Formats: sequence, C-alpha cells, structure tokens
Amino acid sequence: MLSYIIWNVHPEFIRIGAIRAAWYGLLFAFAFLAGQYILGKIFKIEGKTEDDLATFSLYVIVATVIGARLGHVLFYQPDYYFSHPIDIFKVWEGGLASHGAAIGILLAVYLFSRKYKVSYLWILDRLVIVVALGGCFIRLGNLMNSEIIGKPSNVPFAFVFANRWIDNALETYDESYQIGYKRNFTEKANFKDTTMRGVRLVPLQIHTYFDAEKVSQSEAMQFLQMNIPAIVNQNKDVSEHVVLSPKPNFSAIENNQEIEITWQAYGIPRHPSQLYESISSLLLFVFLLALYYRYKQQTPEGLIFGLFLVILFSLRFLYEFLKENQVEGENLLQQAIQLNLGQLLSIPFVLVGIWLLIRLKKLKK
Repeated sequence: MLSYIIWNVHPEFIRIGAIRAAWYGLLFAFAFLAGQYILGKIFKIEGKTEDDLATFSLYVIVATVIGARLGHVLFYQPDYYFSHPIDIFKVWEGGLASHGAAIGILLAVYLFSRKYKVSYLWILDRLVIVVALGGCFIRLGNLMNSEIIGKPSNVPFAFVFANRWIDNALETYDESYQIGYKRNFTEKANFKDTTMRGVRLVPLQIHTYFDAEKVSQSEAMQFLQMNIPAIVNQNKDVSEHVVLSPKPNFSAIENNQEIEITWQAYGIPRHPSQLYESISSLLLFVFLLALYYRYKQQTPEGLIFGLFLVILFSLRFLYEFLKENQVEGENLLQQAIQLNLGQLLSIPFVLVGIWLLIRLKKLKK
C-alpha cells in the first residue's frame, strides 16, 4: 500500500537562464499532437483528406485555447480580469477552464459544419474521442503544476503538494532581496505525527539550498529562521499544504559550494484530484475509441458524443466534491446552494448528453 506521496515535481522541466519550459505546455502540445494523429486515422477510415483534417484541426485548436481562457475569465475571475484586461492575454500564467473549452469547441464545430456542409453530430462523435485523451494530458499538466488540488484526506495514496509553493515563495524572496536561494526538496520525516480537523498530517523534512558564493551559512540560517514562519503561516498557497512544526529545528551543512538547511514541518495530504480526472479521461478515451471501431462509418450519429457528455461531466460533477474551490467566489456560492461553479456548469452538459441518447433511442425505434 502507498502511504502519502510527497509531490516534489517542479512545474518547469527546463530552466537554463532565461530559457524555461513548463510541463503543462509540453503536455498541452502533446495532447494536440496525439489528437491530430488519432483523428487523422479516423478521417482516413471515413475517406476524408489531409486538407480536411488540417482545416478542422485549426478550428479546434483556436477554439480550445480561446474558449478555455475566456471560460476562466468569465466564469471564475471576472472581477479581476475586467479590472486588469491586459492580463487576459497572459495565458502562460495559467487560468484555463474546461467548460469554456467545451463551449468553444462546440461553436467551432458548428461553424465548420456550416461552412463545409458536414453533419454537426458526425464531427462531434469523432472529435470527442480525442478530446477525452486531451483531458488526460491536461489534468496531468495540472498535477505537474500542483494546481486544482483535492481536499485534505486520509486515503493512503493522498498527495502532499508542499514543495512547489515553498519554492515559489522563496524564489520571490530571492528576486526581491538576492538571498542566494537555489532550490527546495521535501521528504517524509520520522518525528511524531499529529492531526488537524481529523486529517493525519505528514511529518516532513524540508531541505532548502542556497548558493554559498552569494550568501554565508549564518546569513542563510538567519533568513530562514526569521522568514519561514511568515512564509508558512501567512502565504495562502503555502499554508494550505504545510503546517510549521512547533520546533522546526533548523540545521545547516555546507558542501560543494552549496548551503543546505533542513527544517521540519507537517504536510497536509490531499486527494490527487488531477490524477483521478486524468485516469478517468484515459479510460473514457479507450472506451469511446473501441466503440467507434466497432461501428466505424455506421456509428449512430450522436451516440459517442452523448455518452461522452454524460460520462465525462457526471464524473466531473462527482469529483468536485473531492476538490477545493478554485477561486474565493465559489465558497459563497457553495454555502448558498451546496454546489460549486464547476458542478453547476456540468449539469447542462449532462442533460444535453441524456437528451441525445434518448433521441437516438427514439430514432432507432
């Protein structure tokens, strides 16, 4: 049995000076490439040309990015973005909504079907197969970013997302005060554990590294002893993952031009909701692809699309019970109606899917 996973993955897999590349961007790109390949195979079976595929892919890519971004802006943080309109274009800073992407794709497919005289449902039946696969990669990207986190949990496979947020906080200090910070690493420790609101916290040993050429051992030690309590207790991104030990016991070692300072804290284990959704999307992709290969050109129009809507958004509705709300405004909504925004936005998609399947059954009769 697994027993709590300490998630130490950094969002960037390449960092050489000013050159940086994030896992999220790589997985987002890979989702489109994999989707393009599979859709190409399907189009070939259906007798469509490569030009048809290229044109259709362009529609979908543009609609996905714009729809996902506008969905986040309008559904989750309209007040902020209407006050900072330039930030709407800063997609690299994060903020994409799957419901917005779904609306964008539906609109793009409609425009494509009207212009090229192709059945709307025929396209959607084929497209949602690769959309399910794309959802798998996107949620893996969220996992790499330690974002869209689950609620605290005692399940044995819970994740502790401590490292990324401590790393971000210390990088900010380094940019402002040039403290010589290099990196952070978190692992399980042996000291006595404790509980908080019924959740067993994970004892952590945190290793923080400094550049010995930029700062002395005593300066690095003094900086952490003075600032770690504020970083852990007052920084929301850190405090929802880490609780400082009553006696952090800072200790330092200097070797290989590095100063390593270790200190103790408690990690808050959480449901790896990104992983739940990623695995579900992968299984949905396999199911829909197998269903398509069973019927191929004789696939009843609306069958695959209807199943996709019902399964994906029903699961999304259920997973939201295990996830933290993404923005503060959702807390008020949830207090009022016991549902968050993600659940409310999922309901119409599920209803449309049910309607399509009922319609299909009547047509068959």
